[in-house]
Amino acid sequence: MTRASSKPVPSSLRAAFELDKQHAIQRRRLGIERLAELMGVTPATLYKWLETEAMPANRLPAWEHLTGSDAVVRYLAASAHRVVIEIPCGRDIDAHDVHALQAGLNGAVGALIGFMRGEANRDECLGLLGHALESLAWHRENVARSSQPELEFD
Repeated sequence: MTRASSKPVPSSLRAAFELDKQHAIQRRRLGIERLAELMGVTPATLYKWLETEAMPANRLPAWEHLTGSDAVVRYLAASAHRVVIEIPCGRDIDAHDVHALQAGLNGAVGALIGFMRGEANRDECLGLLGHALESLAWHRENVARSSQPELEFD
């Protein structure tokens, strides 16, 4: 799985909006006022959507594009019991990719064992299990696409 896409799923919609907002501020240098302007709404409207966690669904693609983060979309998919992966291009993997997969799987199994013993946090366990599932799904799709690889433009 690509190193940039291995992110834990937020535990709430509010946390997801906050992650996206922080990413826009820190990485894209876009404040709420500028995000609102680019989305074609007033800052007050955008603040209201974020505060009430009620952004219209037709605004989510613009929000994701402008913030450069997909935490809200990933949270919504996870809350619908779906796994989200970045579509791989069928590239060759190296030893680092396999080691990262193994580390993620080991961490997820360790968290599951800890949760069953009552020693681990539910949200942390769910995040690690979700990440492990996404990693496996990504590698599965990458293998399926290996016979017809696509160009990487990143």
